[in-house]
Amino acid sequence: MERAPQGLRRGAGEPLPTIEISEEARELHQRALVIDAHADTPTEWFTRSGYDFSRRNEQGHIDLPRLREGGVDLQFMIAWITDDRERIGGRSFFDHTVELIELIVERVAETPGTELITESVELDEARRAGRTAIMIGVEGGHAIENSLENLHRLHELGTRYLTLTWNHNNDWADSATDAPQHGGLTPFGREVIRELNELRILIDLSHAAETTFYQVLETSAQPVIASHSCARTIADHPRNLDDQQLRELARAGGVVGVNFFPLFLDSEYAEIYEREGPTSKRLPQIGVERVIDHIEEIVEVAGIDHVALGSDFDGITTTPIGLPDIAALPVITELLLRRGFHHHEIEKILGKNLLHLIAHVIG
Repeated sequence: MERAPQGLRRGAGEPLPTIEISEEARELHQRALVIDAHADTPTEWFTRSGYDFSRRNEQGHIDLPRLREGGVDLQFMIAWITDDRERIGGRSFFDHTVELIELIVERVAETPGTELITESVELDEARRAGRTAIMIGVEGGHAIENSLENLHRLHELGTRYLTLTWNHNNDWADSATDAPQHGGLTPFGREVIRELNELRILIDLSHAAETTFYQVLETSAQPVIASHSCARTIADHPRNLDDQQLRELARAGGVVGVNFFPLFLDSEYAEIYEREGPTSKRLPQIGVERVIDHIEEIVEVAGIDHVALGSDFDGITTTPIGLPDIAALPVITELLLRRGFHHHEIEKILGKNLLHLIAHVIG
């Protein structure tokens, strides 16, 4: 059954109230470790001529000034590529992914105040130096072109997590939003999982079909992440995780990063969006409180140690009212306080849970 909205949904065009951030929330957010598990900024903006990551931009959701305003200590930057080969001119998925990773490395190198890291101990050093840490993830198992050698190469280039699928099945794993093809993982898919464990690359199950999800949990010797997913009990979308998935992921030591896209936050929004499109005037206004509803639900089902933030910024077309970009993250701390979460619980949600997972799997 869907959780009742916390006064956060309004009809199209109806304003939502402004959320004032208390001094308590500001101080807590400032001292807490803050990690965002997923942003598509590299694909969306790093490839654009004239884009300057070091300056505040009028478009998009993330740049260095806004990361600092949002108190973010570690941002996962994702090399995402479409799984439609025609859209990249028939080129190799792997070659295109390598180019994006190299672009991330280049942008970080040329942006003072940022630091590319590949293991958890480097995060402490970056924080002490006042630098924003960046880690690299790759979204879509099609990027490896069915080659474990290519997977090793991505690791050498700095990739520290792999989202197994995107919107469509690949040759070795089924996606949540495509017709079943493999019954989950193929034998090669299980080989990929074992190799990811060996390389200490974090396995990301966002976008994965339920069959893929459970077979990964059976195969992996390490806990996993669902880097940008929500609770299906609240928003019935195949990209979201049901209660059983949440419990099993938690039992395996995993973490869910809550996605900020209204499509995954609210069932009514998703129904109208998918029927009438993103420009429909009938789309309800979804407030940031809906993000908190999903956090609460995951905490209730999976436990306080298994929820985090996975914005999907720069990969989503709309954001919740009150959460327009990464600079607005302190509003989440404010709302968690209003819902009765204790300081130590909020610190877990903001970053400690993810850090524990990173340290365990990646090192």
